[in-house]
Amino acid sequence: MKNESINFLTFDIEEWFRANYNYVKIPNKIEDINLESNVDRLIEICDKYNVKSTCYVLGDVAKRNSRIVKKLFDNGHEIASHGNAHKQVCSMSQKEFKEDLHSSTCILEQIIGEKVVGFRAPSWSIKKENIEWFYETLKGEGYVYSSSVYPAKHKLFGIEGFTKTPHYPTDHNILEIPQSLTNIFGFQCGYAGGAFLRLFPHWFIERSIKRSNNKNEPVFLYLHPREIDATGERLSLNMIDSFFHYYNVGTRCEQKFCDLVQKYANSFMKMSDFAARYHHVL
Repeated sequence: MKNESINFLTFDIEEWFRANYNYVKIPNKIEDINLESNVDRLIEICDKYNVKSTCYVLGDVAKRNSRIVKKLFDNGHEIASHGNAHKQVCSMSQKEFKEDLHSSTCILEQIIGEKVVGFRAPSWSIKKENIEWFYETLKGEGYVYSSSVYPAKHKLFGIEGFTKTPHYPTDHNILEIPQSLTNIFGFQCGYAGGAFLRLFPHWFIERSIKRSNNKNEPVFLYLHPREIDATGERLSLNMIDSFFHYYNVGTRCEQKFCDLVQKYANSFMKMSDFAARYHHVL
């Protein structure tokens, strides 16, 4: 399938404290007072450059504040699932994942009045051991695509040897749109979202996107609302984790992100539209 410089703009809509560090304990009752204003800012950015995004929303967020989901949906952005409470898929049994997925799906669909067809696993938590029942479960819930795999080995996640372009990994007919990677001194590494976007210089990210697009490979930018919020609360992390989790959070991240959105505005497509087009072309 020829993608002709198709790219995606995506957001993981979750609170500032959502992170999967084993040593960090999150209180049961905690709120993110800045989340809605941060989402409002993301909507403003999209409106400024006339682009639409795909938003992976936690069921817990939608349940606590349906206004956030309604705002995104009413402004033309796709609503997809990020699970219910940011629990790693690899930490659950198939039954537990099915219950988690079903819960988030019901909450989101009740708010927007439409079928939710896309899913992103928290922390890229799909591994070889759960890949078969992961896609089977998505199929059972009526999903069409996933954007959940980091297609290389990473100390925290990833599947080494996984195909790096959109494809159907199993016979369950769920399209996987994996994270975009680039080669750095022989190592495969992400570059277009989260800590990668905040760490790497603008010229490097733009060059990497261009290289992928020249090979007809789509790239997705991704961002969390907390990453544009310099005033937000912070987790108590060790020195290394704190560096990667908070480096360039705030206006520097927002400006770099805006520059990239402006540059590639004409190429962005909702992931659900791409999945439908991909299936039709095959």
